[in-house]
Amino acid sequence: MLHQAVSNLLQNALDFSPEGGVIRIDARRSGDRVRIVVADQGPGIPDFAQDKIFDKFFSLQRPDTGKKSTGLGLNFVREVATLHGGEVRLEAGAEGGTAAIMEIDR
Repeated sequence: MLHQAVSNLLQNALDFSPEGGVIRIDARRSGDRVRIVVADQGPGIPDFAQDKIFDKFFSLQRPDTGKKSTGLGLNFVREVATLHGGEVRLEAGAEGGTAAIMEIDR
């Protein structure tokens, strides 16, 4: 399940990144916690979506195709993080884009 959760975060970063954009993946252990960050250079999350982004079936249009996904990916990531005693959140990147941060217990 952890593999699929990280894969979902990476797929979102790919879907929302511009052509030639950089995606950064970082994983660190701190005591009994593991922190995984997947950061992209995409358009970021619009204000209207901030409180819905982890809801089941909620999805944003992909910038390049205008298509939406099933809206299950981030909800699944949140469930996996919770099952592992952790959490997931999305933050605006310092230079634009979004950073998905998942912290879990080892």
